Amino acid sequence: MARFRTIPTFIEARRVQRRTVIAPAANGHQGIYVVYPGDYLCVDCEGRIFPCKAEDFERQYEPVDESAP
Repeated sequence: MARFRTIPTFIEARRVQRRTVIAPAANGHQGIYVVYPGDYLCVDCEGRIFPCKAEDFERQYEPVDESAP
């Protein structure tokens, strides 16, 4: 069986300090998202907003060095 890995993508994110509710129009889905303190609120390359649990975020993402050429 062939092996695959995800294509590297860039997102913007911030750690949430208080419970935040994201409306359907902002997240591109029909339901609402609730983001809890300590979790991350992310925006992907297409502008979609999504929540990410802190432990998942820290496992999947790493900071980008903005000063690198």
